[in-house]
Amino acid sequence: MTSRGSDLLPAALALGLAALCATEATAADIALKASPAPLPVFSWTGFYAGVHAGYGTGDGNSARVDPGALPALFPGVNNLTSTASAPFTLGVDQSGWLGGLQAGYNWQAGHMVVGVEADVSAAGIGGRASGSYAFRPVFLVGDFDNYTGTVTVTQDIDYLGTLRGRLGYASNNWLLYATGGLAWAHVKASLDSTHLRLTNNFPMPGFPGVLNGHASASGYNIGYAVGGGGEWSFAPRWSLKAEYLYLNLGRQLSLSIPATSMPASDIELHTFRIGLNRQFAP
Repeated sequence: MTSRGSDLLPAALALGLAALCATEATAADIALKASPAPLPVFSWTGFYAGVHAGYGTGDGNSARVDPGALPALFPGVNNLTSTASAPFTLGVDQSGWLGGLQAGYNWQAGHMVVGVEADVSAAGIGGRASGSYAFRPVFLVGDFDNYTGTVTVTQDIDYLGTLRGRLGYASNNWLLYATGGLAWAHVKASLDSTHLRLTNNFPMPGFPGVLNGHASASGYNIGYAVGGGGEWSFAPRWSLKAEYLYLNLGRQLSLSIPATSMPASDIELHTFRIGLNRQFAP
């Protein structure tokens, strides 16, 4: 090898090494840019509290009206010739708003979420039903009066609450769940009747006022609730939920007035709620 060639060899080796290092550095930069750090996984574990609003509808108690029992309340009535409207039933359908507070705790393991939640709601859920009838008591002497009567049934729920377990499936910031547990409500019910004399063939002091009636009851009913819903976390520690609950609130006390009775029966509600929750650190 000539002296000139031996001088160029070290320079060529140095240039090649520099190019190789630059290529490896560029490849490393591209690899780093192509593999960003993984996003954090959302967790449902922890305490939460929030507010909700919704609507409830369902069946209340029913009153049985038997106008045929009224003529017998008149002294000296002839049961064979007295007449009255046929018996009928007054059913109360309830509906109205509800709104209140809820709080609970969730535990998450993988996709499974287990939790417990308590809520309380003020409510304006109620119903009213009325019916009219006629009756004519005929007396042994042949004189008679015609009467008309009206019966009104009301039932209202002014606040309610539940204590429930929750079991759900989570996919990052989405949660679908089933729920069930204890339900309670403050229930009020009443029966009222008014009567008018249409003719005045045989006046009797005190009638028809003594036929009028009023009865009422109120108290706490305890039953159960089952349902399900979905929840979506739209921001760190904030979530929206939509939920359906069926509530069976047990039996209301029975009531009775002249010619009308309301036996105890189960009170059922279907409620639909939308809620906003704030999650706190576990």
